[in-house]
Amino acid sequence: MNKFQAMAQIMILLNQDQLLKPGSQAYKTVRKMVSDTIDRLGPEAALAQVMDKKTHLLEEIKILCMWHKSTGKRPSVKL
Repeated sequence: MNKFQAMAQIMILLNQDQLLKPGSQAYKTVRKMVSDTIDRLGPEAALAQVMDKKTHLLEEIKILCMWHKSTGKRPSVKL
């Protein structure tokens, strides 16, 4: 699996509730977080980590989306 394939699979997992709209600040923040995680761990390990922490990450994404709506700023986040 390469980085592109891992990114696609992870973004599908993290956007099951369709809160992340392409081009939105929340979407860009999550993509950056996923990209950094893939670079740090490798594609397979990053996908495994997201699958393991999926419930927690989905809750964080909901909070991130609400935060972006209220402030419009981009926080630093890490998987």
